[in-house]
Amino acid sequence: MQSVIRPISLSRPSRLTPAATLVAALLVALVLGAAALLAVQGVLRDRAADDAASILARTEGTVTGWLARHRALPSLYAEDPRVRATLTPDVTPAELIALGEVLKEWNDIAGTSDTYVMGPDGTTLAASNQFGEVSFVGRNFSFRPYFTEAIAGQSGRFFGLGTTSGLRGYYVSAPIRDGETILGVIAVKISPDVLEAALADAANPLFVTDDAGVVILSGLPELRLTALRPAPAEAQARVEETRRYDLGAIAPAPVATAGDWASLPTVTGPATTEGGRPRDYIRFDAPVPGESWQMHLLYDTAALRSQMRTALAAVIAALVAAGALAGLAMQRRRRLEDRLAERERARVELARKVEARTAELSASNRRLEAEVSERIAAEASLRQTQGELVQAGKLAALGQMSAALSHEFNQPLTAIRTYAENARAFYDAGRSERAEDNLRRILRLTERMAQLSKHLTRFARRSDGETGAVALDGVIAEALALLSGRITRRGAEVRVEGEGGLAVMGGAVRLQHVVMNLVGNAMEAVPEERVPQIAIRCAVEGERVTMVVEDNGEGIPEEVLPKVFDPFFTTKEVGSGLGLGLSICYNIVRDFGGEMRAEPRGAGGARFVVTLARAAEAPQVAAQ
Repeated sequence: MQSVIRPISLSRPSRLTPAATLVAALLVALVLGAAALLAVQGVLRDRAADDAASILARTEGTVTGWLARHRALPSLYAEDPRVRATLTPDVTPAELIALGEVLKEWNDIAGTSDTYVMGPDGTTLAASNQFGEVSFVGRNFSFRPYFTEAIAGQSGRFFGLGTTSGLRGYYVSAPIRDGETILGVIAVKISPDVLEAALADAANPLFVTDDAGVVILSGLPELRLTALRPAPAEAQARVEETRRYDLGAIAPAPVATAGDWASLPTVTGPATTEGGRPRDYIRFDAPVPGESWQMHLLYDTAALRSQMRTALAAVIAALVAAGALAGLAMQRRRRLEDRLAERERARVELARKVEARTAELSASNRRLEAEVSERIAAEASLRQTQGELVQAGKLAALGQMSAALSHEFNQPLTAIRTYAENARAFYDAGRSERAEDNLRRILRLTERMAQLSKHLTRFARRSDGETGAVALDGVIAEALALLSGRITRRGAEVRVEGEGGLAVMGGAVRLQHVVMNLVGNAMEAVPEERVPQIAIRCAVEGERVTMVVEDNGEGIPEEVLPKVFDPFFTTKEVGSGLGLGLSICYNIVRDFGGEMRAEPRGAGGARFVVTLARAAEAPQVAAQ
């Protein structure tokens, strides 16, 4: 609530002696001086509180943003098949070393300290620092909370000293799953150096303490790993159990209670320059959302005290001037009153400007808080969207199949109606044999529609992940049947060549999705002015079967070939695709134990080669 500032009435007193007038003037001057000092002190106090709140809000955004940015890394790494392969019983030392090199590459790209994979007992199997001076390979970290939380199926996080390196770090982890089974844990250690550089403030030191009261993050090196207060018994037990750090080696923080300033508690803190003397600060605290941490801001009082000294000097000068003016003759009294009135107007204007500035700062603080909230919400939405993109690719393919099948349903329905009318006419004419022939045709059409509906339902249903022997000819034929509408509209020429009657290990619906995606991409790769010519060739190579899909399109540039199967990579125009189709197909083939590669075609166009394990024979009902 804003205070209403009213000018002091300077009405002329009546029947006062010169001595009484002088005393009254001195008393009024003393009261005005004290009031001015209190007002200035209150304004400075409120300004300091608002400034501190703004700094803490920005710091909260910096800290929470840094934490959230790194928490997503382990979950992304855990989805890589090479990571899961490390936790199989038949993994070789060479494969573990190769994974260590991959982890080191990820580590360098993300700018993190260490990335490592642990088995279900907490022993490190592969690490980015496997050839460094300090290697995590072979070390057991089952006592760390980030391991116990991740092995229980949760995302883990922890801040402490490394038991191997002795360096501080923020650890984040995620379980490595194979379906519902947790195979192990992948963890990432992040150095706080970059965050602490952002916290550095020469005038107002910032630092963060954990639940034990120990400074874990600070822009001032002398504050790091010092105790702001004695650790509670429960926190001390947690520190010792998780080996967060050695509490016995933690020295008290160089921050001591000093008193108060304008009803705000003050502390004596570290010097902000090398060789400087300890300084007095006002301490402001705020929690770190999502962690059991506290942010602390040491607000330097030097500027506040300097402004108060300036205000005090101004008040003393005013009192001296008022005393001198009060001793003058009565004929100068009017001039004195006018001067005091002018000063009062100036004070009111100053207070008005201060209140306006305070309101402006408060509004800026609210806008910053709203922006931070919006960004946190946007980040959460992004993480959710990323988790749904793969499923969206399958639903998009389902939409394309449904549109293509509408013609396949409408045509039989029209024929059924015609055959039904003919059957009724034949019965009326006494030609029962012709009527029964029409009914048999209706029966075949309904069986065909039921079969199409069955395929569509099976394609829409989530796959159970199982593989079995699949007739490759049938998969290709069914995929082309579902694409027949698109093929006809595009005027494409599709040839199926090579050996027939081949069976491969896979899932019919998922393999059908691969064929449909490759043929659909092939049609889209050919410019509108040319007729798409697509060839599908199947051949046996020992115990493997290869299926090659070629087109006469624009081809794939050499520099793009290594990235065509990466998620979200696309050469289409913005809005024409998510870049997930080939990535989904690649992973489907990998799930079948096969391989998929892209290469340029000698006569122009592109060639995609799918290699699968050969099966002895295809069953009547293929796997999904």
